[in-house]
Amino acid sequence: MKRILLAITVAFISLSASAQKLDFGIKGGVNFASANDIKFTGDLSDSYKQTADGVTGYHLGVWAEVGIPTISFQPELLYSRKGFKTTNETGQEAEVKMNYLDIPLLAKFKPLPLLHFVAGPQVSIKLADKISGPSDFTSALNADSFKSGDWGAVIGAGVSISNIQLDARYVWGLSKVENDGLEFKNRMFQISLAYKLF
Repeated sequence: MKRILLAITVAFISLSASAQKLDFGIKGGVNFASANDIKFTGDLSDSYKQTADGVTGYHLGVWAEVGIPTISFQPELLYSRKGFKTTNETGQEAEVKMNYLDIPLLAKFKPLPLLHFVAGPQVSIKLADKISGPSDFTSALNADSFKSGDWGAVIGAGVSISNIQLDARYVWGLSKVENDGLEFKNRMFQISLAYKLF
């Protein structure tokens, strides 16, 4: 991960030095989040399903774009809510909501003036979380013991009209988000609306 971030930083500095354009903007949208490879351990392993249902969250933040018209680098800073729902053997619902600072570091390709594709790594820093559900669920999971970081891969596409961009992305979590009684990987489909300020 450190090597990837170093390579991206060097690429960003190189592009900045020779950039023909440098844009900044704001964005926001909807997260359709869930979890994959979910595994309950300890006291929860026998009473909760080893599957997850999705939750709807949101993201808000800023972005920059530097490069030439067809190929560019687009880093972003996004406040993002993720999580999942699950049920126990009696049908009671439990939910985990997690707020992150997401930092996508994306390569952007524009084969046509209105169409673009993005791909790259994403680093996520956990800011807060909330666990709700039956007492056995909330007592077994210590919110403070969740890993503070997460990382994954992003792929997506979008359209640009004047200063407005509409994007659809899939975020594939690659690292395990672990707790005393739970481990999983974040998964998320995003729809975003972005506006270029200058």
